[in-house]
Amino acid sequence: MEKFSGWRDRGTGISPFMPQALPTFRKNVLASIFYKLPVFFLKLPFFIIASILYAITGFTSIISFVFSILFGFSTIDYSVDGIKKSQLAQLAAYKPRKGDLIVSNYISPMDGYFFALLSGTSRIVILVPDKSGDLYEYSPSSLSDSTFAFAVGSKVEDVSKFKNKVVFLLLEGTPSNNQAILPFVRLNPKYSFEDFAIKSLVLKLSPSYFTLPVPNIGKLQYFFELVTSITQKHLRAKIYKFDTFDVPKIRKSFELNSLASISGDLDIDAKNKFVRYYADHSINKN
Repeated sequence: MEKFSGWRDRGTGISPFMPQALPTFRKNVLASIFYKLPVFFLKLPFFIIASILYAITGFTSIISFVFSILFGFSTIDYSVDGIKKSQLAQLAAYKPRKGDLIVSNYISPMDGYFFALLSGTSRIVILVPDKSGDLYEYSPSSLSDSTFAFAVGSKVEDVSKFKNKVVFLLLEGTPSNNQAILPFVRLNPKYSFEDFAIKSLVLKLSPSYFTLPVPNIGKLQYFFELVTSITQKHLRAKIYKFDTFDVPKIRKSFELNSLASISGDLDIDAKNKFVRYYADHSINKN
């Protein structure tokens, strides 16, 4: 894809903004859709009912049902360095809880719901910075909407009001295709995280075509693939604890999990230019 070489990291060769086509929509689209329609219409009523119940109750057990039964996800592969899978109490001590600020990578419209499942509650706050370093607040549903349409959340002036909630911070400011960790946005110095316990959360999603670095498909296409694909889907989640909000150390936790640290040139501005060029190759790359 030579025409997109301007958005390839020179050190690693990775193109972090390049999306993958969903299998149903690669070729023989009409035949693929027709073949999968019975499965889609079989699952759709259950999804609608589950969505209504979740909107009313906020129970994460409903999200679990949707992801495992309707979407075909296996149980989240949750891990912590140095702790065995059988050491359940020790693993649980690292899970997201009230008073935590958790820096996570940003990869898909499902991220907010993954956060809720790991936290065991839907009462979470998701913070995403703009390129200027100002933070915006999202819920799982509004973050999903933003991934498709670049909608903006509610601007946050003071993070201390969230100290009794589980807070997730997406420091990249924009989603990638899960091959690397994008440059972290330098936050406005008015934000202080001294009242929080600091953690990082490394997400790895499979199949990788469910990442959504650019909104090149619509919600219906994405949803159709989720409910009709028979491919087993997996999420690996690894958590680290930190004594302070030390950005270099936090960033290192992602690099230790095969997410390459890429050039600072591939930031939010570069992503916005990529999106425009991806949609219309006739425009100037710069």
